[in-house]
Amino acid sequence: METRKLTSQQELLESDRTIATAFLHPWDEDEARRTTQEQAEGKRPRPEQSWGLFGNDGAMLASAACLQRTLTLGGDTLPAGEVHMVGSLPERRGAGSVRALMGAMLRDFKECGDALAVLIPFSCAFYRKFGFEIAARMVCQRLEIEQLADYACDCDVTRVWEEKDLAPVRALWEAHARSHDLAELRKDEAWVWLGNGDFGEPDFLHPDRQRYTYVLWDDGEAVAYVRFSFFHEPENPFVGELNVHDLVFTSPSSLHAALGFLYRMRAKVSHLNFTLPDVDFATLVPASDKVEQRLDSHVMARLLDPARILRQMPQPYGTGSYVLGIEDEFLPEVAGRWKVEFSDGRATCVKPTDLEPDLMAKETAACMLLLGRMGLADALLRTDVSLRGNEDVLSRVFVRRPIHLAL
Repeated sequence: METRKLTSQQELLESDRTIATAFLHPWDEDEARRTTQEQAEGKRPRPEQSWGLFGNDGAMLASAACLQRTLTLGGDTLPAGEVHMVGSLPERRGAGSVRALMGAMLRDFKECGDALAVLIPFSCAFYRKFGFEIAARMVCQRLEIEQLADYACDCDVTRVWEEKDLAPVRALWEAHARSHDLAELRKDEAWVWLGNGDFGEPDFLHPDRQRYTYVLWDDGEAVAYVRFSFFHEPENPFVGELNVHDLVFTSPSSLHAALGFLYRMRAKVSHLNFTLPDVDFATLVPASDKVEQRLDSHVMARLLDPARILRQMPQPYGTGSYVLGIEDEFLPEVAGRWKVEFSDGRATCVKPTDLEPDLMAKETAACMLLLGRMGLADALLRTDVSLRGNEDVLSRVFVRRPIHLAL
């Protein structure tokens, strides 16, 4: 078998067919050819890179698209590669095609400087075989709009109507992203003006749905924004629900104001739907038992450069040191032991070492620890983590942190 990046239009067309077949999607060859041609001419965006795995007979057995992400960690940026739309032909499965393809792509990510790989899994167990672990969970929350009756908006509010109105929205998002870990610093494509008060790439599931964005101001300073779409009830076009895509705020008071603004929509809106990783509405409204919460999706990640993440992630205040060991069966080149010295919240030295580790973890557990998905106490309940000393320091190093990872 041979794995390589795809460059020719014919290979990209074959990749499109392979992925459509793998996902049981209808495939129109003429439409696929038009799309591939438009991508080649720059008239339509395409993934940063596509890969294919070929059998000894030269036939494509599996393919995947890869995207480049810029995430945040410790207030700085972190390059990450996203594995997207991995597909293999059903009649050729069971021979290790995806395993070989994943290995080639992840090693290429690492060689290109990515510290992390991310993906949205169809099966967590499947991708755990390649060292991926859950880094974020997206929880959908639905509540009656009357639950926000205690909130009031005393801010000035403006709607995004023109392209110039986007500047405070983008500034608010980027400040929010840097205050969380694994939030995406959205690319320019996410801020392209579409007209009629809308911007960015269309909603994947509802591309024709109108989106509304409002900015809240306090003494001339933008302190929050909300972005939402309206969905009317099937039997009644005059009443429906809001799907809130973004709710970004700079303080508790600006969150209160944003919720108070949303409450103004109650004449037409019966319920609100949120998919936000850092707000639990059951703790904010009076009828907590009536807040419906359901798991929408997971995002998985795997380490590619643990040393960089150790240098960049928040560390305890004061001074101290510890030794971390990571095992990695799928990518042995990622495994190792590092001595970390820290002072006043940042790492001052991260270097490979032969010292015995204070904490030993397999890559999947280490991923969640380094990214702040779980703390030390949670990790010690797992079978793939071994504490050997320095517990006081490690319990301050490995804590849960605010994460906003949404691909």
